[in-house]
Amino acid sequence: MRCLVRLVSEERPEMALDLRALCTWAERLRGLLGTGADTEGVLLSRCGSIHTFGMRYALDVAFVGERGEVLRVCRGLGPRCTASCHGARCVIERPAREGPWVEEGEHLWAAAVTAEALGA
Repeated sequence: MRCLVRLVSEERPEMALDLRALCTWAERLRGLLGTGADTEGVLLSRCGSIHTFGMRYALDVAFVGERGEVLRVCRGLGPRCTASCHGARCVIERPAREGPWVEEGEHLWAAAVTAEALGA
């Protein structure tokens, strides 16, 4: 089942992130592994640390706390690295690229969740 989430920034409401939610242990472990640099971003639920072992490209990563606050941002995190953040409840990842990305201190909220994600 494919679960899609749209996150919107409280500080920059014009910026929306459409992400595929990875909720199971196996989905989170795999993350973006095996995908190309043009793939969509993902949200890893119940996650406070990530790895890039086996990745072929760098990632932009944001660690988000339980109230939607962006606690830590890593841009261009290369292959064979780890990153974590105390207090993070989920992680947002995308292939590294130029352009806008979330910023530390920003607050995110779910503006939409697909019906599939709700089990409909």
